[in-house]
Amino acid sequence: MKKSFLFLAMIGMASLTRAEDLSSWKLPPVPVPRDNPQSAAKEALGHQLLFDNRLSKNDSMNCASCHLPATGGAGPTPRAFGHGGELGRWAPSWVNSGYYTSLFWDGRADSLEQQTGAMPEHMGPISAPGEMGGDVKEIVDRLNSIPGYKQEFEKAFGEGASGPNIAKAIASYERTLNATQSPFQRFVRGDKKAISASAKRGFAIFQGKGQCVICHTPPLLTDNAFHNIGVPQVGPLKEDLGRYEVTKKDEDKGRFKTPSLYNAGAFSFYMHDGAYSTLEQVVNHYNQGGNPNVKNQDPMINKLNLNAKEKDDLIAFLKTLTDPRLDRIAEPKLP
Repeated sequence: MKKSFLFLAMIGMASLTRAEDLSSWKLPPVPVPRDNPQSAAKEALGHQLLFDNRLSKNDSMNCASCHLPATGGAGPTPRAFGHGGELGRWAPSWVNSGYYTSLFWDGRADSLEQQTGAMPEHMGPISAPGEMGGDVKEIVDRLNSIPGYKQEFEKAFGEGASGPNIAKAIASYERTLNATQSPFQRFVRGDKKAISASAKRGFAIFQGKGQCVICHTPPLLTDNAFHNIGVPQVGPLKEDLGRYEVTKKDEDKGRFKTPSLYNAGAFSFYMHDGAYSTLEQVVNHYNQGGNPNVKNQDPMINKLNLNAKEKDDLIAFLKTLTDPRLDRIAEPKLP
């Protein structure tokens, strides 16, 4: 195992000294499904829908209520709140969500469109009774009765509002929320002054001794897979089986999706249940090897033996992943 750590460390240092190695860390164009091509009209409409309380029961909340721009597009509370009260999981960031191959902590949705809950036969935040609690048919009728929305749906889709069109507009906007202007992305594109010397050391640790790169792989900083990393169970749920609830495979008990780390420096909470509130706590969790007493903890989780300076450098690197533009998304004018 020590040999593998040394190899990772050597790879990390090589990435810092050979500019051509950094190309693998550049964010690529976001994938776009053939049946939902991007358009400015669709993106603008999706931006409005994300902030519109009229997509919820009793006009009480919107998507941005749980995915707050100022907290990195993630939850401002340890667990999300909806019409069912406190839910069991922290609301993950929407930053870079267009790169995910599955959505939700347990991966139960295959696309951003499905994730919205506006598509037929796909439960999600808009339609989930315990979350926004909206009735999609009633929402569609209401939006079509609003002249401004009717005009904007016609412009974006050539027809009025529908469940699929609501989902496609929201997904189109979410595919624009990519951290391409984060200091780290500027660094890998050639601006060597974009991040500090401490962050550069942290980048080497990220790839080497810290072993972060094993799951937070380049360029997306997620392997789009599921792992049990020994996170303590907190919140209203006594137990959360994670990916198991989707696959019913015993080996998936306690496994959750690897999130991208972009804009993590702005998050108020971390992990699937909001168990931690600082990057220091997150790094300490990994440094101590998670919790080996947790059944099904991934065998790749082991003690890292990072010293205080190495932990500080790693955190300095993680903070360079935040694109400040995405923390300042403004609420649009609604029809």
